[in-house]
Formats: sequence, structure tokens, C-alpha cells
Amino acid sequence: MPLPLLAPAIVALAPPAIPPMAPILPVQKAIDLLNAGKVGEALDQLDLAIARDPKDAQPLWIRAQVYREMAKQSKGWSAAWYQECAEESATAMLDIQELDKNAAANAMSLLQHLRDAERPAPADPSAAATQAFSAGEEAFGKEAWDEARTHYLKALKESPAFAQAALYVGDAYFAEKRMEDAISWFRKAAQLNPADPRAWRYLADAQKALGRKQEAEATMIEAIKVFPGNRASWQPLAWYRRDEGRPMTRLAFRPGVMVGWNKDGAQTVSLSDSPADAQAQSVWMILAGAILDRISVDAGSGGGKDTPNLKTRFQQERFFWELSLTTYAEACQKAGTEPKDRILRQFLTFQRDGQLDAAIFLLRYRETFRPDYEAWLKANPGAVEAFLNRYNMRP
Repeated sequence: MPLPLLAPAIVALAPPAIPPMAPILPVQKAIDLLNAGKVGEALDQLDLAIARDPKDAQPLWIRAQVYREMAKQSKGWSAAWYQECAEESATAMLDIQELDKNAAANAMSLLQHLRDAERPAPADPSAAATQAFSAGEEAFGKEAWDEARTHYLKALKESPAFAQAALYVGDAYFAEKRMEDAISWFRKAAQLNPADPRAWRYLADAQKALGRKQEAEATMIEAIKVFPGNRASWQPLAWYRRDEGRPMTRLAFRPGVMVGWNKDGAQTVSLSDSPADAQAQSVWMILAGAILDRISVDAGSGGGKDTPNLKTRFQQERFFWELSLTTYAEACQKAGTEPKDRILRQFLTFQRDGQLDAAIFLLRYRETFRPDYEAWLKANPGAVEAFLNRYNMRP
């Protein structure tokens, strides 16, 4: 794949905080191939390393970075696809229970920032606020908590919408184990910038420190409600339920199609080499086209009087899910076989349970769904909690 800007951005990938735990040969081969511009072959080597030792964080981290850079250098459906691949790698990395704390912080930061562009960006703080914030950071590093708060508060006074300053006031209280004070400031940070998963995560941590487990879980779910597309909003709930003996199932969306490249380096969509069953093949080509925004339904384009009038991106996607799942179920019934495709089988369950909308909104969320999603939340209070408690599933 001729992406000349990719290799320089990937050369210094695995940070020192992530120690190599598996044989280094495939990883070193991958880095050499990246330097040679052979991205596809490099990814194959990373997959080999991951298969050899799924608990080795290093190849997962490199793969996440590769896909992130590919997303930056692509447009449209291919960029969205590569971004999702980066999210899958980072999420798998965070599922490693023995993961180094610095490595976990890196992966969480990557997940958070992959979705930054999809939500309104907070206003930039003033120069005076930025200067005060930097002074607060310096004091925080010295564990001078009162001095740090003084500077953060000054930054917030200069720029009242500076959510990070409010967050770090709370963090300074948290460091002193003054949890009630920390909670009030974490709430303020979440109000100023609801799309920042850190504010909700820090708030839940403070609530857990005070033994308020139900409040903490409600806070984690609130973070998901605000921005279900950001996997950094899901991870704290996954960690919490795992520690409570209720590990969440990860959807791990790997459809029966693959995005690749032809000999000219152009992106392509093709069937997986090993589909779960023959009935899933044609279904996935249709469904993938809809998910990747390559096909749509338009009642005004000569589709006939029975063509539905689908006005929003969510309505389009739900239409193709309904069509594909019905087609798949009928094909399996006609062939006398049980549905084998993991993803389609799971979504058939959602459809049967009347939970298809919830599944698309929560597990396959895109920011273009926002108007429909907000209307759905308003019309269905408690639906997010009900879905999470019923299926205990995450993206």
C-alpha cells in the first residue's frame, strides 16, 4: 500500500512502558516492513505476533497506531474503517489484565482522541488561562496541591468554559483523598465538556473510593449515554464489572467482509476468506455497503412507490440491518441450517428481542445518528441501562 507518510509516523511506536512479552521476531519484522512501506505485510506480522501471545501488548499497540495513521491519511468509509480497526486493537490491549498502567493510559488516550473530531470542540482557553494552567501542572508535579488548585482556579476564572482546569482542580483534591471536594469538581468538568470520558471516569473513581458503587456504575453508564461512540467511555464500566465478577462480552465487530488494497493501492471491499456460512456471504456484501455509506435508499430516485422514505443516516442503517437479518434468517431456514455467523446471529437476537435500535445506537454508534439517538433517549428513558443489564455487552 503506497502510503509514503505512514512509515515515518510509526517508526517509534512501542513506548518503553510496554515491555515485550512474546518473541520479538514478528514485531521487528513488522517495523522493518513499515519502514519499507509494506503496510499490509507488516499488519500480517503483527497479527502473527498477537496470535502467538494475545497477552503481549506491544503488537496490539503498534497495530492500533498503524491503523490510526491510516485513518488520518484516508477519507470517507476507508478512514472510518481504519479508525474502527485502531479502536479494536486498543480495546483488546486494555482487556489484558496484567497491562502496565502507563500502557493502559496510552491506550485510553488513543481511544479518547480517535473520536475527538466527532463532537463539538471546546473553545480554546485564553493565553492567560493557558499560562495559569501550565503553572498548575508544574505545581501538581511537585505535589503542591494548594498551589496547583490556585493556578487551575485562576485558569478557570480567565476562561470559565475551560473544562480541563475544573477537572484538574478535582484531581488535586482526589490526590489528597478529599473525595467529596473532588466529586463536585469532576461533576463541573463533566458539565462543561460532557464528551470528555475522563471527567466521568474520575467522578466514578471518587464515588467508588467512598464506597458508592451504585452511584459509580450509574456515572459510568451516563458517560456511555453521552457519547456511546467513544470506547474510552465504555472501558471503565468493563473494568468495573470485570472486578465485580460480571465481565462484559465484547462485540468485537469483525464482519464477513474485509477492507484491503488492490495492486494500485486503492482500497477495496471483499468477502472474508472464511465466512461462517454460505448464507452470510451475500448478506454481508449488502450490509457492509450500507455500513460503509456506499449504498443508500432514496424514495425520490425511481425506487417505486413502496420504497421507504428514509430521511436520516440512522434510518438508512436500520433499514439495511432489518433487510439483511430477515434475508439471512430466511436463507438459513431454506437451507435447513442454523445461523452460524457470529455477528449476524447476535443481531438476530437483538431483532427478535425488539432491541435492534438499542444495539445499533450503543454498539454501532456513529455521530451522524445523533438526532435520532437523542430522540430515542428521550422517548425511552432507562433503555440504555436495560440494554446493558440484559446483555452486558460492549463494542
